Amino acid sequence: MDEQYFKVSLEDGSEQLCKVVFTFDTDDFSYVLYSIVDEDGNESEEITALRYEVDEDGKMTHFTPLETEEEWDMVEEVLNTLIAEFGDEDEADYFTISDENGEEIECEVLHRFELKDFNKSYILYTFADQDEDGEIFAAAYIAGENGEVEELLPIESDEEWAKVEKELEFINQ
Repeated sequence: MDEQYFKVSLEDGSEQLCKVVFTFDTDDFSYVLYSIVDEDGNESEEITALRYEVDEDGKMTHFTPLETEEEWDMVEEVLNTLIAEFGDEDEADYFTISDENGEEIECEVLHRFELKDFNKSYILYTFADQDEDGEIFAAAYIAGENGEVEELLPIESDEEWAKVEKELEFINQ
């Protein structure tokens, strides 16, 4: 699914770029849950909501703030349901390791795969704060109940490394 964006006009006359997280309708209104995108293209982690209408071209327009506490409660319930249903998927894409100094480093899973020859699951990952050209690491891993990385295991042989490197070449094509 393509990412959707829209702009809202601010009080000072400037426009703010927003990324659509989710839209839904009630009997009375249409709502958009969104995050703010800064001038560098970075998306905020905070999610908020607006009402909107759809124009004749099918585009979102006429954004208005939510008006009542009940309306905010309903939107919060929708957001909490989304997090409960889909949140585990995102959580499984990040894990934390400790470096030799005991400092915690957040890592992002780039790809998961299995090698039946070794009866193991593997991940290719990078440090979450690196740019796109950062170093890619590989490890076997033990998955938790929700697919999250519970423990990293070493890749033990040259034969195993060769198969992991083939997988990396395959996904980079």
